[in-house]
Amino acid sequence: MLSTKNYIVFISLYFSCSLLHAQLNATTVGDAQSLGNNCFIITPDLLNQSGGVWYDNAIDFDDDFTINYQNNFGSKDANGADGMALVFKRDATPLIGGLGGGLGYQGISPSLVVEFDTYLNNTPQEGLLADPSFDHIAIMRNGNPFHNSADNLAGPVQASNTSINIEDGTTHEIKIEWIASTTTLNVYFDCVLRLSLNQDVKNTIFSGDDSIFFGFVGSTGGLSNLHQVCFNSISFIDNLQLQDETICENDNIQVDATIPSGVTYSWSPTNGVSNPNIANPSFSPNSSTTYTVTIGDVCGDTTVDDFILTVLPNQTPTFNVVSQICEGGSLTSLPTTSLEGITGTWSPALNNTQTTTYTFTPNIDCANTITTDIVVIPLTLPTFNTVAPICQGETLTALPTTSNNGITGTWSPALNNMATTTYTFMPDTGQGCVDTATLQIDVTTPVIPSFDTVAPICEGEALAPLPTTSNDGITGTWSPALNNTTTTTYTFTPNVGECATSTTLDIIVNTPVLPVFDAIDSICEGEALAPLPTTSNNGITGTWSPAPNNTITTTYTFTPNAGECAVATTLDVVVDIPVLPIFDPINPICEGEALAPLPTASNNGIAGTWSPALNNTTTTTYTFTPNAGECANTTDLTITVIPNSIPEFDFVNPICPGEFLQELPLVSNNGITGIWSPALDNQNTTTYTFTPDAGQGCVASGSLIIEVLQPTIPSFSLPDFICQGDTDLILPNVSNEGITGNWSEPVNNQITTEYIFTPNPNQCASAIEKEIEVLPVNELELSVELISEPFSDNQMVVATVTGGDGMYEYQLDNGIWTTQNTFSNIRGCDEHIIRARQINNCSIDAIEIFRVLDYPKFFTPNGDGFNDSWNIECLSNQTIARIYIFDRFGKLLKTISPRGTGWNGTYNGALMPTSDYWFRVDYLGNDGSSRTFTSHFTLKR
Repeated sequence: MLSTKNYIVFISLYFSCSLLHAQLNATTVGDAQSLGNNCFIITPDLLNQSGGVWYDNAIDFDDDFTINYQNNFGSKDANGADGMALVFKRDATPLIGGLGGGLGYQGISPSLVVEFDTYLNNTPQEGLLADPSFDHIAIMRNGNPFHNSADNLAGPVQASNTSINIEDGTTHEIKIEWIASTTTLNVYFDCVLRLSLNQDVKNTIFSGDDSIFFGFVGSTGGLSNLHQVCFNSISFIDNLQLQDETICENDNIQVDATIPSGVTYSWSPTNGVSNPNIANPSFSPNSSTTYTVTIGDVCGDTTVDDFILTVLPNQTPTFNVVSQICEGGSLTSLPTTSLEGITGTWSPALNNTQTTTYTFTPNIDCANTITTDIVVIPLTLPTFNTVAPICQGETLTALPTTSNNGITGTWSPALNNMATTTYTFMPDTGQGCVDTATLQIDVTTPVIPSFDTVAPICEGEALAPLPTTSNDGITGTWSPALNNTTTTTYTFTPNVGECATSTTLDIIVNTPVLPVFDAIDSICEGEALAPLPTTSNNGITGTWSPAPNNTITTTYTFTPNAGECAVATTLDVVVDIPVLPIFDPINPICEGEALAPLPTASNNGIAGTWSPALNNTTTTTYTFTPNAGECANTTDLTITVIPNSIPEFDFVNPICPGEFLQELPLVSNNGITGIWSPALDNQNTTTYTFTPDAGQGCVASGSLIIEVLQPTIPSFSLPDFICQGDTDLILPNVSNEGITGNWSEPVNNQITTEYIFTPNPNQCASAIEKEIEVLPVNELELSVELISEPFSDNQMVVATVTGGDGMYEYQLDNGIWTTQNTFSNIRGCDEHIIRARQINNCSIDAIEIFRVLDYPKFFTPNGDGFNDSWNIECLSNQTIARIYIFDRFGKLLKTISPRGTGWNGTYNGALMPTSDYWFRVDYLGNDGSSRTFTSHFTLKR
């Protein structure tokens, strides 16, 4: 029988709320997103969003049902919008209606809608929907959100019974209850019944249709909020209930009955339950059991659900025994279905080479794994003695037909004494698990003995005996006897027993050769002597003696190297004595005097070159180097150069043009006489050359520069013009370059005047002229005109100037001066000042004071003393001006005068909420005509 072992199946199933709710078949549309656990973002907190989640689970209004879920309407109250709705319609197609005040359901028809509206839509821009000021619930039909229409079936009512605001960032409990017997639809908010509708909606809205579908939608518009929905329970969705489960005997399972609003949980019966008072206990009963859970939610409602937990017994599969096989024998695949009908798989893969334990793993959970062994008997290998190798053609003895270990059989192929062959032994049948065997008999091919060649020898040279064993190990003998006088062929005969053939070897005997060399040219004593060639012209290598000598004529002997079949020879090298070149001496010269080239051949006929190059400025020793091929020594020749005396003279100071110039001396300070050139020039800077008289020895000419300075032109930092009557102008007596002097005229600030500056003596400077224009002082006229609409967000004025030179600059409210005469973004009710002047400042500043009309964009009536009331103070000087304040729906709240205290944010004694409010103001324009302006501002609390 098959061996077995226990196998325990562990099942860990965790049925969370998300797993159960996932069977609702949800489809998102628009900007909606799934969060898992059947929770959804209907819209993110962004402007102009719309989203929805729809289900293809049908509802029949002939039956009672409840839908329990949770809504979160975001955390923004005054600036939040717009809300969500539960919609019933005749098909499951996902769609979105109008956004903003349409809450994502506007236009879906036919439909039944439960809306949760968090924004007051009562202006033409936002839609006149007759919304109340509080966050509300209403039951609508056919996608129409207008509360003053016949499609408003119930409500609107305040959504919460404790607060006008449900955009509080918290999750709110919603229950929709349909009672078919009374055709009543109830809407609960945070566990409180807030709205009921009694109507046969199946027939009045859905034309008797038995299959109605539902979904959640929502939207934002010019304001936004985060809108979210999460399921709690739905009575008409079967697959929201606990599912029947199956486990194996002695196993356990965890089941989760959590609902989002669940508070208490009670399981029965309690046997096999880890904790009967939690939502997700573990179950491990000994037998199949039906478990019931009773759930109490935050609103006090009770939900009862149950499931059947079936416990299956564990089974052990069995199989027929598998017979043992010989190693390598055929092995049939193991059956994948047990005798009891249990299917599964075997591992590892079948192996016909060794005994193996195989494990069967059932496909079903409640069954044990089992193992079975398949025995594989190893094969017995016949053994034989090895057969020694034979030489090709040698006689071969027949192979034995019984192995050393007693196994009988036959060999194939037939014996072959000409080539190496592998023979196979096939055992006779009936001897059990035995294997075939092989035996190789090597047949050796006769070897041709190989020997190293013997180098040629010189006639009469000693000849070593030839080896009696070849390089490949063959022994034998040589014939004829060795001969060192003539070239001979010798024959090697292998000894008896060697698997080899005869071979021959030639030994060459050469006749000795006389080495031949070229003659060597004579050299000069001490000249480099090239090494004598170590290889003769006819290829004989060897060495020379004695060592080379470049000082005396010598005979050298060449001795051939060992192994050269040659005789010794000699060679003579002649060495000549060098000659000293002879030249005439050169007389001394003056520094700079011309120097004739030195001769390139000596008086005794030696040719060569001199170095360094000739230099007529300093005494120099020159070296004569004989040309290559001249057997001569170098020699030196010195040429003396006498330095010149330089005439020395005193420095002559610079002069101004035309100044007297003293004659230059004709004898230098160091006693050298001579003449100057060119003639003296007191107008231009000149270099004068002194040429010494002849007969004064080695003297050089000299030079002297006399600088004639250019007169300095004084400069002053003076204006090109002044304004008439200006007393700030001063004519300085020292120029920017430090030149002192006087002006020809005193300062005149009434008429244009030309002034002459004359430098004081001995400054080598020139006079200058400077005209200073006197400009008249203009009186300007300035006008300021408002070029934007009153109360505009960008108030603009333009300034116009007359009476000047046409080049003006402007200043607003003591700001920077600019050449632009248009000013924008002027705000406030205070006086503004514009000034104008000529760019050259020769004018009297013109000034104009003006105002612009503006109004506060918001106020905060919270009693802190800042912005507690709203008014248009810019019109406080107009007694007849009137301001009318309206709410978003056009209702008149207050009439005020700009001269009064303004509006404090109340109506009939009640505080008005944070919102935008509209106003109209009647006032007089700058031209005295009646004007009207309308806009809005914000009240913030």
